[in-house]
Amino acid sequence: MKYCILIKNDDLSKELAAYIRKNIKYSYDENNPDITIAIGGDGTILQAFHKYPSSVVFGLHTGHLGFFANYNPDTIDLLIEDINNHQYKIDEMELLSCKIEEANGNTYYADSINESTILSPKKTLILDVKIDGELLEKYRGTGLCVSTNYGSTGYNKSLHGAVVDHDLTIMQLSEVASINSNAYRSLGSPLILSSKKSITLESENPIEVSASVDNLSYDVKEFKKATFFYQGHMMKMGYHTPEGFIKRIARTFIDSGK
Repeated sequence: MKYCILIKNDDLSKELAAYIRKNIKYSYDENNPDITIAIGGDGTILQAFHKYPSSVVFGLHTGHLGFFANYNPDTIDLLIEDINNHQYKIDEMELLSCKIEEANGNTYYADSINESTILSPKKTLILDVKIDGELLEKYRGTGLCVSTNYGSTGYNKSLHGAVVDHDLTIMQLSEVASINSNAYRSLGSPLILSSKKSITLESENPIEVSASVDNLSYDVKEFKKATFFYQGHMMKMGYHTPEGFIKRIARTFIDSGK
């Protein structure tokens, strides 16, 4: 068994990482780890997933938001014990796949645990929005966000999208600063679709956009089309006892810490 650690760049996270390395009995390997311990916030967990997609990720929360993390500095010894004794549970989380095509023939694939976006901050983005190949609307605005059930509490929530139970595998389409007038109309509301559907965003002419997959962003010079779909790709999270969904959203968004 091999493990590695990814940390947020702060003193507490570095101190906890040093303590873990002294007490984990397995060999340390940053090339091909079986286990990745992410110390920080949800951003560190996303970084761990994208860097080591086949490993089991454990989250130790030291940041402002720890929606995915199941351990904190007070339970660091429990984390070490769980890993050393292999007494943890694994939660498999289905990922949303994205295929981006450019007019020059380049094609890119990526998986997201939270969301993917197509944005054009400098000029109005005009896209045909298709569901399973059927035209829904011609969208005009800054861009669109396609989130998973897990990502419904992320960027999607700031776009007034719905918070979705994590037991429901869905994709949610939310608009970013859409243009709606007598001349132009789009749905204007978040759209929740089953995991059996696909969403295609297609531009009539090549356009430069900014595409993001979770916390990663890319400049796409000749964007033509993006398709979002599920195909059974999974992320594995390690837990002592998985925290219930209602408790998690209450802790993250509602509880005042009293």
